[in-house]
Formats: sequence, C-alpha cells, structure tokens
Amino acid sequence: MSSVNQEIDGQAANWATKRNLGEPTPEEEAAFEAWIAADIRHFGAYGRAEAVLARLERIPGSAIRKMCARQVTIAPVWTRRRVVLAGSVAASAAAAVCIGAVLLQGDLSESFATGIGQVREVVLSDGSIVTLNTNSRISIKYTEERREIHLVQGEALFDVAKNKKRPFIVLAGDMQVRAVGTSFTVSMLPQRPIQVLVKEGVVELNRISSNRKTTPVRVSANTQALALRDVPIVAAGVPKAKIERDLAWKLGQIAFDNQTLQDAAQEFARYSDVRIVIDAAVADRTVTGLFASNDPISFAKAAAAVLKLQVEVSDGKVRLFDRMNSRGVGKPE
Repeated sequence: MSSVNQEIDGQAANWATKRNLGEPTPEEEAAFEAWIAADIRHFGAYGRAEAVLARLERIPGSAIRKMCARQVTIAPVWTRRRVVLAGSVAASAAAAVCIGAVLLQGDLSESFATGIGQVREVVLSDGSIVTLNTNSRISIKYTEERREIHLVQGEALFDVAKNKKRPFIVLAGDMQVRAVGTSFTVSMLPQRPIQVLVKEGVVELNRISSNRKTTPVRVSANTQALALRDVPIVAAGVPKAKIERDLAWKLGQIAFDNQTLQDAAQEFARYSDVRIVIDAAVADRTVTGLFASNDPISFAKAAAAVLKLQVEVSDGKVRLFDRMNSRGVGKPE
C-alpha cells in the first residue's frame, strides 16, 4: 500500500474514532466535511473505518488483541460502546491505532449481500462503488497488488476508481473481468450465460479455469459480452438506450422492450416471491414499458389491460390468461 493510502487510512481511522465519541462541534463537522470532499478516496476510507469499528464491536476481545497486535501493541480491550461512553483520550487513541492497523494490513476480507427485491450500494475503501441487485452476493479482498471482487451470485454494477497500479478484478464463475477505471455490470444467473455490460471505459475478459490457452477479449463502452462455459466469449455493441433499460434495477424498476410475457415472468421472479403464471396460449405475447420490480401484481394488471387478458390473483401468485383462447395454465416462473 502506498504511503499516500496509508496516510488516508490513518486519517479515516482518527475521524471514525472522533465521530463515535459523541456529537461533533460545528467546527469539527466542517473540518470533517472538507476532508471528505477533498478526495474521493477519503469517503471510501472513512466508510471502511466505520465498518472496522462495527466489526471490532462484534468479535471477542482476544481476537481484537490478536488482530491489532500484528502491527501495534495495545493493552486495553475496547468496543465502540466503551469508547463512546467512557470518552477517554487513551481509549479513543487506542481505538484509532487499532482501526488504522487493521486498515493498513489490507486483509480485512468483507462480504455483502442482498435479499430478494433488495438493492444495495457499497462504497469500497478505494472509492469504488458496487451496487448489488436483488438476491446477489459478493466477497471482497484487497491486496497491495490488486483489488479483487468475487461475484458469488446475482448481479452487480461496478463504478471503479482509477488506479493503474492496482487493477480492479471481478471473478464470476470461470470468468475474470479486469478493469482500471470504468463502469460495468456483471451478472451470473442460473441457466443463463455470464453477462458483462460495459457502460463506460474498457474491461478485459478472460477465462481462468480453461484447460486451453485463451486470448483475452477487450470490451469497450456500450458493449455487451456473453460467456457460456466452453464456448468463445461473444461481444456486440448495444444501443445506449438498452444499457439504461438494463440498469433500471438501480431505481427499483424493470424495463421491457417488446419482451414476451414468459420472459417478463422470469425476470419478475428474481425480485419477488409472488409468482406470475402465464397461460401457454399467451406466453409469446409481448410487453413494453417500465414497471416497479417489487410489484408483479401491478405489472400483471397493466399487461392484462393492454393485451386484453384476464387476471387471477391468489395467495403467492397471479395468473394471466385469455378466457376465449386458453390452452392450459403455464408453470410459474
């Protein structure tokens, strides 16, 4: 870690400790806001320092001592509550040193997840921002050489802070997505190819578990890449409007552009436990529009009104069908 980043982490540790001692004065608050605004890395470092505080509060004192003792020797065992209530200079100094030690070690692995229907934004220690879509999970591991994110499941948008000396790498299945400073999404969903959608900048895709040597594929802005196992990566340009539609989930919405009801039902199943059941006779009819991702019933009613279909709502599901041309009920998606 560079001396500049070490200094920033140390400052973040001090600010986190001070602000958890109690209500800051107007002067202190102004100084803190000026520090945050001075460099995008400050915000990420401060968020990480707060995360360390929360983590130290949850783990046993012996583990805290072991973790902190790797770089410093600290006699007291403290928690956030103890520091806030006691307010002692010695305790707060020990807290800042311990937080700083953990930050400098760079081995604080973290993981974040969302439930069905949730969207979550996470600010990383380098100033990068990860936005998790519904039912998604990532694990984070930063070292001096690289910034590594493992997409365990689901979908995430990565707005990457530039740092040519520490590439930003996303691992998803057997795919590695390497970036320096850019904005892109990676999705790894059941029974679908891994998808990379580049909004800004350039990323490099490569397989990391292939038995044969492969050539990395560079993907630029306004391009979508699809990767099926044991099949060459396919990349193609997409209209900017499609990228905006595909990112509607950030605002809690789903955008459809002439997509079938069956596909729409599958997409809504990612965001809600309420299942949309499509009658086989109308499964291929198409819909276009912007809909709330957590409200499949309203979507079904809107689609029924436009397509002149019938709606049946029961516990845990909503059915769409044509009363005059029904060939049987489709399976819930």
